[in-house]
Amino acid sequence: MPRPAASVRRAVAPDVERLADVHIRCWQETYRGMLSDAFLAAADREGRLALWRHLLDRPDPAEAWVACDGDTVVGFAGIRSVPPPESPEGHPPPGSGPLELWGLYLLASHQGLGLGGQLLGAALGTQAASLWVAAGNSRAIGFYRRFGFEPDGVEDTLSDWEDLPEIRMVRPVQPAA
Repeated sequence: MPRPAASVRRAVAPDVERLADVHIRCWQETYRGMLSDAFLAAADREGRLALWRHLLDRPDPAEAWVACDGDTVVGFAGIRSVPPPESPEGHPPPGSGPLELWGLYLLASHQGLGLGGQLLGAALGTQAASLWVAAGNSRAIGFYRRFGFEPDGVEDTLSDWEDLPEIRMVRPVQPAA
């Protein structure tokens, strides 16, 4: 029997529990070696459930997408508009405008198959946008560069995340394919 194809679709409220679980697994895979094992083991499922309920279980759900392998959620992407004049963290606004990719995560088992690009395309299309990425995550930085993002020189440190350094990347509007 052939394996169901991987796909990307809008996230919906019934995805909340699966999104919370994949969010934590992705963090643990992505940040291994950048954050301590103790920090990663303490990832709070209840906190992720609360976040995803807040985002999706409402009349006007947030803009989020899921990558699925058959019926299994294997990743997600989400965008938001950060109102000028500055981001919630106090940084100057990016030259790309207010649209921000606040998260794009994919399980390691499903990376390199095109799903990350599909998630990014579903979330942003060709729109100008910004994002934050761990400064030590060279694989993610390379991925975003392939889609037109470049560091804009703004840096931050996530003090709640063991002082993890991160950089902001931006891209202008992309030409239509």
